[in-house]
Amino acid sequence: MKGSVKDARLGFAKMALRVFARGMVHVVQRPKLCSPKIELDKPTIFACSHVGLMDPVVLMVEYYDMILHPLVALDYYEKNGFTRKFYDTAMGIPIDRINHSQQWLDDSMAALNRGESIIIFPEGRRNKSGKGLLPFHVGVCVLAAKSGARIVPVFNKMWKFPHRYRLAMGEPITLDPQQEGQDFGVYLKQQTKRVQDAVAALEPLVQ
Repeated sequence: MKGSVKDARLGFAKMALRVFARGMVHVVQRPKLCSPKIELDKPTIFACSHVGLMDPVVLMVEYYDMILHPLVALDYYEKNGFTRKFYDTAMGIPIDRINHSQQWLDDSMAALNRGESIIIFPEGRRNKSGKGLLPFHVGVCVLAAKSGARIVPVFNKMWKFPHRYRLAMGEPITLDPQQEGQDFGVYLKQQTKRVQDAVAALEPLVQ
């Protein structure tokens, strides 16, 4: 990766908007980080559990002066004028999960190469039960394998007003090297299980 996080800073207008959002989130959700905060000193892939629409927003305001791109389903991105404006402002990267386009991978690789970071939800949809995790898709490890970026696991607890939003971060993960002759699909499944296990291990911290 060529970029540096020192160069991946928000401009004044987006910074002002992020500071405003940070204030609103801290008033309404009152997020509590139930673990040490991982220093964002290099381009990073945040692999997060997905329980609500505020999941990417809460993480973004934790790093309010940095550029983080949340990945969002294209059908939701284009749902209406508000969602398009919101995710454009949030610098979201759409995933076409209907046509299985790989454009999201190219866009995410370009962002990491600029020193920016990615927020991905490997479950692929919201876990409306709020308990445990849905099976992870391998896309998070495809991106990590191609980019060399580290993965930071994040577990979000389902939030309901007036309780506090609770989340936890785990130690960064670097993918194991692919063994000589190992099928890439098998390798991806093994590494994805590592990531899912790391996210799941954080659940007790947010209770």
